[in-house]
Amino acid sequence: MNKLGPSAFSFFDKQFARTDLLVQTKRGLNLECSHWQPVEQTEEPIPVVIYMHGNSSARLEVLPHLSYLLSLGVGVFAFDFAGSGKSDGDYVSLGYFEREDLSSVVEHLRSTNTVSTIALWGRSMGAATALMYGDRDPTIACMVLDSPFADLTQLFREMVEKIRDKGCTVPNLMLALAIRMIRGSVKKQAGFNPRDVSPISHADKTFIPALFVAGQHDTFIRPHHAEQIHEKYVGDKNLILVEGDHNSPRPKYCLDSASFFLKTCMQIDDETSLEIPVDTDLMYPPWFFQAYQMPAYLTDPSIMPLEDQQWEEHYPDADQFPLNSPGAASDQELAPDLLPATEIGDSFSVDGYADQNMSPIMRSDLAEDSYSDQNITPVIRPDPAEDGNLIGYSHEEMGMTNERQREIESSLLKMVGGKKASGNSGVLEASTKTGD
Repeated sequence: MNKLGPSAFSFFDKQFARTDLLVQTKRGLNLECSHWQPVEQTEEPIPVVIYMHGNSSARLEVLPHLSYLLSLGVGVFAFDFAGSGKSDGDYVSLGYFEREDLSSVVEHLRSTNTVSTIALWGRSMGAATALMYGDRDPTIACMVLDSPFADLTQLFREMVEKIRDKGCTVPNLMLALAIRMIRGSVKKQAGFNPRDVSPISHADKTFIPALFVAGQHDTFIRPHHAEQIHEKYVGDKNLILVEGDHNSPRPKYCLDSASFFLKTCMQIDDETSLEIPVDTDLMYPPWFFQAYQMPAYLTDPSIMPLEDQQWEEHYPDADQFPLNSPGAASDQELAPDLLPATEIGDSFSVDGYADQNMSPIMRSDLAEDSYSDQNITPVIRPDPAEDGNLIGYSHEEMGMTNERQREIESSLLKMVGGKKASGNSGVLEASTKTGD
């Protein structure tokens, strides 16, 4: 639970709290859930985004998106699907029963009378779940669908083709028998037919605005799955192809686009959103920023530090010159005792300084002594190596990892009776390890 971060924290001068709770499904299973909300709320209900994790993952997966979402002024609800994380259950169904879990969560949130519009954000299995639920509930405001698969049987066949491409022999007869065996085993043990796990079959019946995301180099759920669903989808839609594979953290421009999409579809006004500097890197949990709040004097010149006041008195027209312009004061003209950490004309960021003649900037210095002069905008961007204790997660701990992906492929190879071709020893090794 501690990896979810503190239960209460300040995020750019606004207080938030996390409530951990149980939601019971219609199957009688308890889902472990977490709900992040502003501490000070009006009497009016607020929007909420429900985040749904992928296979071999848990609600911890929401953390890289949490700052983006809370900055919109919405609540965030994440939960462990049955069979995942700390929730009850022994099996996941890749969307079939997970949509019932989602239904129970939505029902719970609406019963509290504290939420207004509801949006869904799912990745991989979570995205498939959203697609298989969306046609049931047209009141959902919008959906962000990251790496959904089109059809489970199609995905299974493509995984076998990938094994063949690596030089392994998988006879067609063995493949057909393996699929039949898996289908029978799944129906007996987990209680569902894999043929019924087909998100694309819901695409032509769902009218909720949707933003599709896919990794260009995803070899596990290849991007054509999202493209196929997107093509068939009848609601308002958009598709973003991003650099990276199935397990890659999504780039900033993708999360910025998703935030704008949510803000538009959920009709969130500027007064509801938090005031956050444009260049702030929100790809870290919100409690990180407790240590890096913007200095008050950047917005209130009356309390400007003495050093800045001296600067203003010595160079009253300095802010009229853009950086690197001929009119900007040269290094030789600057009084030595007034020089800031960077030399004039240099740009900087927190996670590394430029190759110019700059002296390193400590984060503590940045928090206290950043300059608004001459268009130097403080960039709040942490160093994971230095601030890992504040981040509370690593990407390897969340979701499908490359190692877990290879384990699934190895198990599949063993199941279909494939053999490694000569020269490929060690490419696919059988594994008995299972996901959390």
